[in-house]
Amino acid sequence: MIDPTVTSQKLRAAGMVLAVFLSWATSPGCADGGQAAQDPLADKGQSAAQTKPTDWKSTLVGIVSKVTLATEHGTLLYAFDSLAYPGKSVDLIARVLAVRKMDHPKDVTIEFLHAGRSLGKVKTDEEGYAKLVWTPPKAGDYQMTARITAVPDSDYNDMLKVTPTPLLVAARARKSRMIVIDLDHTVVASSFFRVIVGGAKPMPKAAEVIGQLSKKYGIVYLTHRPDLLTVKSKTWLSKNGFPRAPLLVSKLSQAIGDSGKFKTGRLRELRKQYPNVAIGIGDRVTDVKAYVDNGLKAYLIPHYDRNDDDDVDDMAEDIGKIRTDIQVVDGWEQIGASILRGQKFPAAPFARKLRARAEWLRKEKQRKKREKQRREREEEEEDDD
Repeated sequence: MIDPTVTSQKLRAAGMVLAVFLSWATSPGCADGGQAAQDPLADKGQSAAQTKPTDWKSTLVGIVSKVTLATEHGTLLYAFDSLAYPGKSVDLIARVLAVRKMDHPKDVTIEFLHAGRSLGKVKTDEEGYAKLVWTPPKAGDYQMTARITAVPDSDYNDMLKVTPTPLLVAARARKSRMIVIDLDHTVVASSFFRVIVGGAKPMPKAAEVIGQLSKKYGIVYLTHRPDLLTVKSKTWLSKNGFPRAPLLVSKLSQAIGDSGKFKTGRLRELRKQYPNVAIGIGDRVTDVKAYVDNGLKAYLIPHYDRNDDDDVDDMAEDIGKIRTDIQVVDGWEQIGASILRGQKFPAAPFARKLRARAEWLRKEKQRKKREKQRREREEEEEDDD
């Protein structure tokens, strides 16, 4: 049986390759080698949207995207959560991807709704974005939906069957205190690839502790996942009992880049808007570096293979180099104990514990090796007799 911890880096890489493939395959002109296609039917009064791709790629993308991206009827509809000041305008943004036609269709009408009441309708632009300016009247969480109400022509009629997608506007005063939380290997006990294909489990006590923290702090989920995985990510959080909070994602171009660089930049923007973003929680040293670089108190839930002495040693070395004020914990119970009850979990004792475990693993490896050699000698002696 494959250990998901041991293979997590490979799974994350596979997931990223899949996201890159889907993005490439759904980009304009990819069917003809990546150059902008000229519509051969334009002179006959037919639009490019009326030509139906039948190649292997459109078939494969349709099948794969339904499983991995939660598309419906060949369409991916997703909306971006946001933070806003009460009484100040904010953009409500949704995006449409026509997977089977491999494009972001223009002039699809999107309606934004709150509590069953329409906030307005707007058409998508050339990149499939629909933006509506709205102002939250007071502080609070505004859970909304975006739905497709009209399409540019009959070839897109299946889009009208797509389930409305959720979005959240968290209206917060500038002085609000917040906690920023990573997803993969932090609230999800695996990489995002497990979320894509199914079977991802939450970290023990994560939903419970984050629920407790949400009573004292605003919660923000900040992930390096690309926006194509917005629906999957929100659905997973909801099904596993996590409190609803803004989910901030990356663009695909950012997702295939450096995670630490993306988070450092995004946190810098967030701190300008909300100076009291106070705490950051993640599983990577690059996560906590991004947090402390932006003035946050950082918590590290280190992700490593507990049964690989080299991996344990490497993690001990990494933890030994981080700032002494960073808290290093085994899991969410200790995070709750620290933030809510003031307990301390400094890095140095954790690093010592890891070095001790690495030494024990090496001794165990040697013991098993000697035991194997002993059994082999005994078998050889029996054969000689």
